[in-house]
Amino acid sequence: MPASYIAPAAEALLHVTGSDALDFLQNQTSCDLRELETGRACYGVYCTPQGRVVCDFLALQAAPDHLILRLRHDILEQTVSTLARFAMFSKVNLQPQLDHWQLLVCWGERAGPALAALYPQLPAGALDCVSQDGALLVQLDASGSRFECLIDNRAQPQLAQQLAGQLAAGDETEWHALTLQDGIARIEAATVAQFLPEQLNYDLTGHINFRKGCYPGQEVIARMHYRGKAKRRMLLMQLPAGALPAAGAPLYHQGGERVVGNIVNSAATGTGTLALVTTTRAGVDGDLRLAPDASAPPLQQLSLPYPVELE
Repeated sequence: MPASYIAPAAEALLHVTGSDALDFLQNQTSCDLRELETGRACYGVYCTPQGRVVCDFLALQAAPDHLILRLRHDILEQTVSTLARFAMFSKVNLQPQLDHWQLLVCWGERAGPALAALYPQLPAGALDCVSQDGALLVQLDASGSRFECLIDNRAQPQLAQQLAGQLAAGDETEWHALTLQDGIARIEAATVAQFLPEQLNYDLTGHINFRKGCYPGQEVIARMHYRGKAKRRMLLMQLPAGALPAAGAPLYHQGGERVVGNIVNSAATGTGTLALVTTTRAGVDGDLRLAPDASAPPLQQLSLPYPVELE
């Protein structure tokens, strides 16, 4: 697979700056942001007090007083509005979509070698992050075939163009499909505050740190984690070609009217559609469908890169 890149239209960057930036987000989110100071990126979520996920993000540190959250563009405004209610009590600024910062994502077997021509050092493993004069590079996977590049065009005015010269222009749908295959759920506008973290496997994908201190929803999330197996989990499914259900769409059993699951995200591929769905043991034991009538074909379960157990 050759190396490809895109500037993903579905993603946005939220810049959190100020002397209290790290402490503010540390107290509001599920991840331990102190890891950023060791040259790491980290996944995390922000939740309601009831433990429902408002947004998911990838966090990076551009400077000691400058953190960046990469999240979906369609939830950016609502996320900023929610966090702003608490930011007024801290020395922190929330700055969405600064014009001089750019996000590019790269993937493929040759992505690493192509980036090595531009970066003197590459990340060493999954979620390792290297910084080079206003450019952050994070490796998303263990194999070194998926990267995100955050570029300050004031400091690196030629880097985006140079990167485009090393890689082929790709398809954003392909990038989305790879995210689904990695089992990483994304909160979309239609699913804000709809799901608990374990219903999206966030406790399995590193979005939740169970050793850190309090944050909104922490008690609910911890209680569900320590009680044992989850009653509802996220699975990867193959859908027929042409079907592209919206986030939050209901799932049924044939002939049943009761909703037994929901679409989390979906992406078209060359052979059909991939979807992450959240459902129960009863949902898995029956044929999941997009509609209860017999004309709706059943969804086919595929493997995720991590084990999932249902109660």
